[in-house]
Amino acid sequence: MSEPHFAVAATFSPRFRAVIAEADRIALKFGARLSVLHAGERSDEKVSKFHDAFGELGRGEVDIYWCEGDTPAEALVDAAASEYFDLLIAGAVDHRSEIRNFTGDVVRELLQRAPCDLLLIPAPVETDPGEQATACLMIEAHRPRWQLARTALVSIEPASISILAADSPFAHARDAALGHEEDHSEIEHLREALEEIAPDVDLRTVESNTGFMLCDIVQEAAPDFLIVEAEWRNRRRVLPPHLDWLNQVIPARLFLLGKPPREDSETVGL
Repeated sequence: MSEPHFAVAATFSPRFRAVIAEADRIALKFGARLSVLHAGERSDEKVSKFHDAFGELGRGEVDIYWCEGDTPAEALVDAAASEYFDLLIAGAVDHRSEIRNFTGDVVRELLQRAPCDLLLIPAPVETDPGEQATACLMIEAHRPRWQLARTALVSIEPASISILAADSPFAHARDAALGHEEDHSEIEHLREALEEIAPDVDLRTVESNTGFMLCDIVQEAAPDFLIVEAEWRNRRRVLPPHLDWLNQVIPARLFLLGKPPREDSETVGL
């Protein structure tokens, strides 16, 4: 298997070094090469700042991709498509209130169009939180998607995993109309598979018509990583049912997994 290639979208915000430090830790966990994406023109001052930040982390030379576009999001999407990155890491919060971590326009565009897996970080920290990381895997109870998540969880090595299964009257009605019998065997298989990764695995099914109930549960539990698999339709990433709120609020570090088909990956930024 070839070495994964990760990129961190970096700007010179107050959280600049914290985002880079988190990206560095994630790349090390996955055994990945790490590069920088900067939506702006090159300058010697910027190069010096990047090299100083990575030098403090013990890294030597780091490739910097200077990308330009009509908007910062357009520049990042185009660069991710042309370089075939495996994961794009970015800070996620445009506005933080006492209740929610709200996203901005750039992050919402990346959620829909970035042609690679995403890691969005709402509250980056420069120091390593330690080895007792917790993870929450969010699935749809009737159609769980988790194969990509398993690979990520193996690299993260969390001390505990919570499975949050979303259920709704709509899902029941849909399956009944299709003649599908209620079957929870796949979720039980998922639990057994994840018990091989973490010593503590918890399963919770949430029946709700409103996705924000799921958001509240995640915020209360405060996992270190939130993991979601998404699909691609018409060159756009489509979130699972009841997770549209992720376009507005990121309650925890979010791994959004699922790459577009290769034939779409080169044109997703067009």
